[in-house]
Amino acid sequence: KTRPVLDLRPLPKVMADPEQFPKVVTNLLLNANEAIQKKGSLIRVSTSEEGGWAVLSVADDGCGISSAFLERDLFRPFRTTKKQGMGIGLFHSKKIVEAHRGRIEVESEEGKGTVFRVMLPVGDGVREDG
Repeated sequence: KTRPVLDLRPLPKVMADPEQFPKVVTNLLLNANEAIQKKGSLIRVSTSEEGGWAVLSVADDGCGISSAFLERDLFRPFRTTKKQGMGIGLFHSKKIVEAHRGRIEVESEEGKGTVFRVMLPVGDGVREDG
């Protein structure tokens, strides 16, 4: 039922902890898979370079996230919309990404799906613009 779509382009080197960073990717993929179990069938994973950032996008056409939850609770610990789970996956993912001087962005629309974008600075991780 699930249709994975990969658009993986070569990326420049980034500074990423080989033990911690895969946890971020795994968490985003698990969340996308859970979202499409309720509604949808597509998970798209893509990579790109944008303005000095290496970008990993994980998108799904699942149930989406309410704007209220996005604004207030998405990255807070012990907040979840799921029947099972502790609500710490995205909290930890954000902390890991920020420890790499990166950022994580999300766009979502209820009933349409969600896109998470993990952005890490290319090269040695030192950026002029913060």
